[in-house]
Amino acid sequence: MTAIGEQLRATRERKGLTLDRVADETNIAKRYLTAMEAEDFAVFPGDPYVIGFLRNYAEYLGLPSDEFANAYKNMKIQEQPVPIQELIPKRGPSPLAIGAAVVGAAVVIAVALIVIVGGRKPTGEEVATSRRNPMEYRVEGSSFEKRLYVGDSVLVSYANEKYKLLVSRIDDAVTLETPVGASRLMLGEEGTLDLDRNNSPELKLLVSDLSKKDSSKGAILRLEYASAAAAASGAAPAAPGAAAQDGAAPATSPAAAPTAVAPAAAAPVALSATPGKPVVLFESAKTTYPFVVSVTFRGSCMFRYEVDKRDRDERYYRKGDTVTVNAQNSLRLWASNAQAVKMTVQASGGKSADLDLGGAGEVAVKRIAWTQADSGGWVLGAAEVD
Repeated sequence: MTAIGEQLRATRERKGLTLDRVADETNIAKRYLTAMEAEDFAVFPGDPYVIGFLRNYAEYLGLPSDEFANAYKNMKIQEQPVPIQELIPKRGPSPLAIGAAVVGAAVVIAVALIVIVGGRKPTGEEVATSRRNPMEYRVEGSSFEKRLYVGDSVLVSYANEKYKLLVSRIDDAVTLETPVGASRLMLGEEGTLDLDRNNSPELKLLVSDLSKKDSSKGAILRLEYASAAAAASGAAPAAPGAAAQDGAAPATSPAAAPTAVAPAAAAPVALSATPGKPVVLFESAKTTYPFVVSVTFRGSCMFRYEVDKRDRDERYYRKGDTVTVNAQNSLRLWASNAQAVKMTVQASGGKSADLDLGGAGEVAVKRIAWTQADSGGWVLGAAEVD
């Protein structure tokens, strides 16, 4: 096959993608993308990282990931010189050598038995390697960052309640069992948790380090309270009259204006034709929150979507069919007939916005995602992608 780096770079440029955009959508650091295209693999911590990033980058570009992983492995084999002793014909062991080996083995076994009978205690390092008891950490009003392993848990205090987050699985992502359901986070992906189920997340989670090939190495999880009110240990929910999160008007002050850009029952929003330029749907001053996308089909259409970079679905829909998608952070969708799709995005507080994907026969590829604004807040935007 063509050189690894050359094929990656040529495919990316043919698709009109910049390294900054690829880094944002794949969660692979730009310096690693540059290194792969330059075949400068020395910058990676080890071969497992190179192979993992090559697979992810190739899949993102629509290339066969297995071929790139195998090409790298073959390249590494070719770079390793054959030791001169491997080129010298080997002779069978002499009877004297066999006898010496038997005697040596007997001596080793005898020494091992003496050590066992003598009751030698294993060192602390040996105990830690062979057995590790699950740990429980407590978080009360402050941020938390720790390398966690399967079976470890975090006990979070919020509003005079305790919520337990349990690490149940580590593979290509970290799976947390929480009181509000399972949450699965990939490397570099940020998620939120709505502990009291009031459509306003109290916690932000981020996986900053993860070994996909070896779960025994654990993963670094960062946890932050989504707001100062949530960070107060044991603090009760905001009192009536206080401003609600995300700019929603308080119950005792109906005249207060919400900060969301798109009001309820907003008219259809025309997406920008320029790739990568999102149209703002909603804004949040403090944190992100889940959103729901309701789709009604006005005609026949092949439609597929990917939720939070992990859950995918593809089906052929007919006029009158409907589908509802729940997302935490992002939604990527593709439609073969844009005019056949009527889409409404709903957020907390009853806010909603309609999206017009395009005209009859047009192929639409869109991405709806939360991004951090320059002001420090968050913006839910819809953008056209290649």
